[in-house]
Amino acid sequence: MSVNAPQQAARQTAARQEAARRVGISTITFRFRPLQEALHLIAATGALEVDLGAIPAVTDHVPVPFTGDPQDHVSALAEHGLRAGAVNSDVGPLNDPALEAATLQATVRPLVALAAATGAALIVPCGGPSWQPHVDEEADLARIVTNLRLISRLCTEQGVRLLVEVLHHRRYVHDVQRADRVLEALGPEEIGLLLDTSHVVASGDDVVAWAVRQAHRVERVHLRDAVPGDLNVGIGRGHVDFRGVLSVLETGGFAGTYVLELETHDIAEEEREADAQRSFDEVVALLASVAPR
Repeated sequence: MSVNAPQQAARQTAARQEAARRVGISTITFRFRPLQEALHLIAATGALEVDLGAIPAVTDHVPVPFTGDPQDHVSALAEHGLRAGAVNSDVGPLNDPALEAATLQATVRPLVALAAATGAALIVPCGGPSWQPHVDEEADLARIVTNLRLISRLCTEQGVRLLVEVLHHRRYVHDVQRADRVLEALGPEEIGLLLDTSHVVASGDDVVAWAVRQAHRVERVHLRDAVPGDLNVGIGRGHVDFRGVLSVLETGGFAGTYVLELETHDIAEEEREADAQRSFDEVVALLASVAPR
């Protein structure tokens, strides 16, 4: 049976609406703006879901250490009609022998409480901000695994899912080889994989090929463009094959959220709102075109 033009238009509208529900924006996109302004700008794009930035070197939308009242963030999200999908945090250099378990727990617990209050997952990166080991590769990776297990237990206690940005171009686990070793050591019952397209491409690895191999582990996706060595590039201005990544994940059954984390350095600050809107619209359209129907 043929589909007439009104039916086709209705299907396209429905596909776009469904896609829009699955494309979020991180507050890191507006990292220089106060949290309330960042949430207002995100809501204005049509996005419904956010990641709350809790990375001291990037933004203080969630200060670390976090000593605030989680209900303040719950209220701020509700005021703008938004939901939190994740608290994206930096809890310390997980491969550093000087990071004591007690210190790590003291940093993690309040962030887990915030994640629990907002119904969000907790995201952590994989290691400190250097590619060089503190001891050697075996010892550093083993320490990361041990610390991630500790964080996972703290999350489980409060019903929060731990997502790990396993491959991070500016962290110890900066390439596919090290990332694969972490994922081999920690099963899906302990951590979920946060895939960031920009970090994989900045590392010089093939993001589509890695998505093919790890699609079964991916639970959340950060979208930003990149070129080798530079991960602060706006959507469509780098080398990331977004259609390829989304097609692989959608075909593989991914049903989670694609989050625009536009910590981009290639536009002026006064252009940021318009670029975020353009990026949101383009990703929604792309997702609507590749998602199974």
